[in-house]
Amino acid sequence: MSKLLPFLLALLCACQTPVTPESFQILEITPREQFTNEPTSITVRLDQEPRFLVDYGNQSVRMLEEPVLELGSQLVVPLDTYLGHGQFQGTVGPGLGIGLHEARVKLGDGREATFSESFEVRNPSEQPVQGYWFDSISTQYVNERFPIIIHAEGPNAEYFEGRVTVELYRGGVSTGISARTGRFSKGIGTQNLTIDTPGNYIVVVRDDQGHNATSNAFDVVQKN
Repeated sequence: MSKLLPFLLALLCACQTPVTPESFQILEITPREQFTNEPTSITVRLDQEPRFLVDYGNQSVRMLEEPVLELGSQLVVPLDTYLGHGQFQGTVGPGLGIGLHEARVKLGDGREATFSESFEVRNPSEQPVQGYWFDSISTQYVNERFPIIIHAEGPNAEYFEGRVTVELYRGGVSTGISARTGRFSKGIGTQNLTIDTPGNYIVVVRDDQGHNATSNAFDVVQKN
């Protein structure tokens, strides 16, 4: 019998079916975009729960097969916080290249899955502003061109490179005169105006997101 034991063990091992780890899917990644100059906390939801190793002696718990998120070929993000219900959390640091990146999750046992949608990294200049403000406008002369200076307002206003619409009001009534500015540079825009009628004026600026701002009232007078 002892001579048959190695043979039986070998036969038993040969007959065992290897257990293939179950594949998994990425159900959601939130958010799916960030600006390249700032970190973002990201939540990834998988269709399965993780396994944990509980050490009662040391009163500690360790996640097995801890997942990591890979964005393109540039960044690996540990998903080291488990929120429950298949949700994992990690932080994507700043500096990832602008554009679309393939998002993959890899588990510690070698399994991996690719998300159906890309993760987008955007230029800070595309960030929406919170508002605008003007440099003070002094008294101006009829038919003489003068600049108005507009500042974007917000946490990353210095990156704003958008355009806004400038409208001119006289005595609280629209003059029907409006202009689209050129692109802002480092959060500052300039628009030149020439007014041919004396009066008391204000300038109103609006953007495509509905933000607006009003300048101080200023007079336009005839030059002696």
